[in-house]
Amino acid sequence: MPVLVCFGDCLTAGEVDDKGNERLTSRIRSALDEWIVINAGSSPTTREGVSRFQSDVMSYQPDYVTIFFGTQEACLDHGSEVKEFERNIEYMVNSLPPERVILISPSPVINEENTKLTNRKIEGYAERIKHLSETFGTRHIDLWHLIQDHRKSKTLYENDGVQLSGKGYKLITQEVLRSLGKKTTFKRIIKLF
Repeated sequence: MPVLVCFGDCLTAGEVDDKGNERLTSRIRSALDEWIVINAGSSPTTREGVSRFQSDVMSYQPDYVTIFFGTQEACLDHGSEVKEFERNIEYMVNSLPPERVILISPSPVINEENTKLTNRKIEGYAERIKHLSETFGTRHIDLWHLIQDHRKSKTLYENDGVQLSGKGYKLITQEVLRSLGKKTTFKRIIKLF
């Protein structure tokens, strides 16, 4: 069975949200029933991500890895600057064959105190992700522009304006599946609660 590790910050972490709605890995898992899909999200910054990359990603000997950082990092006062962010992502990409890496650019935020400033920082991270993808020849999901161009982008977020809604996770899932050359159809999930 192919192994996909989804690595990133709080936007990757967790199988379901507080309301029981599926997030990223649970959605991908339901679409790729012949795959092992591992959720390795939790670190708020790429700095912490580097420190757990070997144990939380490489130890699974993955066939593919999604790397999705930047949104949460930009919201923190102690997040990495763009150069450190780029070095950290570079370390992760260099640990794998590039054809097995799917770099996901960070998503913008809405409804935050310093939205304009934060989004400027996130956009810088998104540009670095695109640049690294082109440099190393990885797959790339340009979530920054996908959300910016979405007609009803507010529906892609929870009330906090940072966490993605079910629609937001569905969008990323479709893009991950497309990146893997898989159909973007989902099985019906029956909730028992």
